[in-house]
Amino acid sequence: MIRRSTIFVFSATLIVGLVLFQLKYKVVSLEQRHQRVKKAIHENQEAIHVLRAEWAHLNDPGRLQRLSQKYLEIHSLKSHQLVSFADVATSNGGTYDKAALEKLITAAAADQQPDKD
Repeated sequence: MIRRSTIFVFSATLIVGLVLFQLKYKVVSLEQRHQRVKKAIHENQEAIHVLRAEWAHLNDPGRLQRLSQKYLEIHSLKSHQLVSFADVATSNGGTYDKAALEKLITAAAADQQPDKD
């Protein structure tokens, strides 16, 4: 007859074998997931590199200057468009005189209108 210790050792060996078998497949699964994540990170880093290069091209000062001259009607700043803080400040020194500020804005907007000669 088989002794109890033999049955116990056989059962323990079988249980340990099954646990190791499951553990092995869990590790293989995690390694595959790890490889997929590493690949995704690498692809994202490459995409970021391409986007940074494209951003550098799009923000090239020479290119922006050409586009602004072509599409924007921006004129040089004239000296009468500059005002000092004293022109719009009130007597308490911390706030603006709204009427004076509106007058300056209206004058500046009028200067921006093209002459209709």
